[in-house]
Amino acid sequence: MDTSHLEEYAGPIDRRLTKLPNRSSFSAETQLYFDVWADSEQAQWFMPTDWLTLRRMARLHEKFIQTGSHFVAAELRQCESLLGATIGDRMRLKVAALKDQQKKDKEAGPPTIEADLELYAELNDD
Repeated sequence: MDTSHLEEYAGPIDRRLTKLPNRSSFSAETQLYFDVWADSEQAQWFMPTDWLTLRRMARLHEKFIQTGSHFVAAELRQCESLLGATIGDRMRLKVAALKDQQKKDKEAGPPTIEADLELYAELNDD
């Protein structure tokens, strides 16, 4: 996954956020679900709020296993999408980031290269 458009979070992360609280109270499937997310490539970019979202997703996952509720499934899928669960999600997130970067580049104007300015001055010297 290309993450060149992301900046690594430099702030402090309470390592407790990266662990599933009350782990033994969750099913093995939900524990695996949390671990896969916590070890995913995108997890290196998580901010504290992303870790809190992942913890909430684990609770939703557990509820979905217990009930099979399509309402819970929909909420879980929405959260997964925002964190880049599928290749399509990651492509959509990257496209959005690239559009933001293009907008910033446009606002900044074209790059100015000193050699170009010198050549322009030379060619326009009468």
